[in-house]
Amino acid sequence: MMLNEEVEMVYCPRCGERNREGSRFCRNCGTLLEEKPLKSRFISGEFRETPVREDLRAKPRETSRDVFEWDTVIMGAVILMILTVILGRLMGLLGVLSAVLIILIYVLSAARRKSAAPLIIIMALLTAAAASALLGI
Repeated sequence: MMLNEEVEMVYCPRCGERNREGSRFCRNCGTLLEEKPLKSRFISGEFRETPVREDLRAKPRETSRDVFEWDTVIMGAVILMILTVILGRLMGLLGVLSAVLIILIYVLSAARRKSAAPLIIIMALLTAAAASALLGI
């Protein structure tokens, strides 16, 4: 083989490893390779998308009533503490009220179940108050 010759490569559909054209199996994971490489199938007009395996499909999020949105509560509490410190020092009581208003807007937009938003707001306020007391903020 000459150095300036371009070698056609076939990519493994499972792991993406480059293999020489004509290889039957992937040299990395051992998956059976297509008879014709993608480039050849595309040029000849035989190209069609292969279906996605079931285990690789995106699974829908759980929408059970038992799942509470602690991520929104914790993020709301952290943002509230940071904004309270910054805006409270700059604007006093008006800054603290502004921080609470911003958290209300955040929770209402971030809550996946809007019916749980009042509880999430209360939990975020309580969590922020407890963390602030613990940290001495």
